[in-house]
Amino acid sequence: MAEQGDARQVYAVPGAEPILAPSVAQLLSERDWLAFYFSPEGRIGRRDYWLFGFLVLLVVNLFLSILPLINMIGPVVILWCSLTLAIKRCHDVNRSGWWNLIFLAPLPIALIGMVAGMTSGGTATGITLLIVCALVEFALWIWFVVAVLVRPGDAGPNRFGPPPVTETT
Repeated sequence: MAEQGDARQVYAVPGAEPILAPSVAQLLSERDWLAFYFSPEGRIGRRDYWLFGFLVLLVVNLFLSILPLINMIGPVVILWCSLTLAIKRCHDVNRSGWWNLIFLAPLPIALIGMVAGMTSGGTATGITLLIVCALVEFALWIWFVVAVLVRPGDAGPNRFGPPPVTETT
């Protein structure tokens, strides 16, 4: 049974109590924000990732880019927070956080292509390797966005914990 004040109403089912999720005010006041941004433990839903993760970090990054002293430290903090949020999204779809490293797979081939291109005066082999690596990297990004960032998380508990409280199915 859903308790009163637990949140917003989703699809009404005739003859059943409405399912509720936390209101934004409750969410903002009750959430452990340090753990949300800095701990890779647990799971986060799509809405929280895009609203409180991606958009907030984008705005913070844009703001920090205009401050010279913080501009040196800010990107490291933003990178860490982005990585922990991506790890939690992987956990929500029952994948290991190590899947975030899949983007490094084409890197050795790209480096070989760069070296081959620079040492031989820009031969077709080096340029071809770079183009192939760029296409593979693009395909990996598309896969990651669809399979992890856009896909709904597991409805029930998985090996990384219970489903996020704020996510509705």
